[in-house]
Amino acid sequence: MHKIYKTHILLLGIIAALLIILVFKNTANYAIAQGDGNVRHVFGVAGEKQGNRQPFYLIDTEEQTIMVYEYFQGGGLGLMAARNYQFDKKLQEYGRAYGLSIENVKEELLRAQRK
Repeated sequence: MHKIYKTHILLLGIIAALLIILVFKNTANYAIAQGDGNVRHVFGVAGEKQGNRQPFYLIDTEEQTIMVYEYFQGGGLGLMAARNYQFDKKLQEYGRAYGLSIENVKEELLRAQRK
C-alpha cells in the first residue's frame, strides 16, 4: 500500500511538471498523449522542435521506465536514452552529480542502508 502511494506521488509530480512546461512554454510544439484500453500506464510527450530534430518522451509507469527518442527530419526516429527509475524513487535526496548509472544508484542505496 505504501509503495503504491509513493508511485502515485511520483506520477503526480511528473504530470505536474509536464503541465507546468505546457503552461509556461505556450507553444503548439508540445503534445501529451495517454494510452487507451490496456495501456493506460504509457504516456507520450513531444518536446520542442529544435532545427531538424524533435524529442519524444515515452513514460511507462507500469515498467517504471522513461525513454527519450529523437526524430531527425529525413533520418527517422532513434532511441537517445532510456532509464528505469525503480531505484531512483528510493533515494531520499540526490544532487551531487548528474547522470548516475542504475548500478551507482543501487550502491548509494546499499551504502545508506548500512549506516
